[in-house]
Amino acid sequence: MATTARRSNLEIVESAYEGFNSGNIGDVLATFDDDIEWVEPMGARYSGSHHGPEAIAEEVFAGTASDYEGFQATPHRYVDGGDTVVVLGEITGTVRETGEEIAVPFAHVCELEDGRMVRFTDYHDTETVQQAFGN
Repeated sequence: MATTARRSNLEIVESAYEGFNSGNIGDVLATFDDDIEWVEPMGARYSGSHHGPEAIAEEVFAGTASDYEGFQATPHRYVDGGDTVVVLGEITGTVRETGEEIAVPFAHVCELEDGRMVRFTDYHDTETVQQAFGN
């Protein structure tokens, strides 16, 4: 009889970043709980709370794909707190509208329950990003 080991929350978060950065958005959405809340900081391009995988795909991921060329969220460090995983890294890409390149540090707080991401909170320098858009 084959057994499957349950992935740790850290492994789930790592796989979400791998999926996002390789363009496999379906893999990312598969890590989300149906009631996930995605929070972007005030002043961010997609600021506010987004609820549910479909809304996040439409309101955040689709916007990122259309606004940037080569957008990546590259983790540099994971802090495994069990049900909370903090990811420290850098977002990079080129703003299509202006041709400006960004390289902005981020801190992402990923909260999980029963192996599913239930809340994602993004912290980054919104002013630097807005300047790259010419705002």
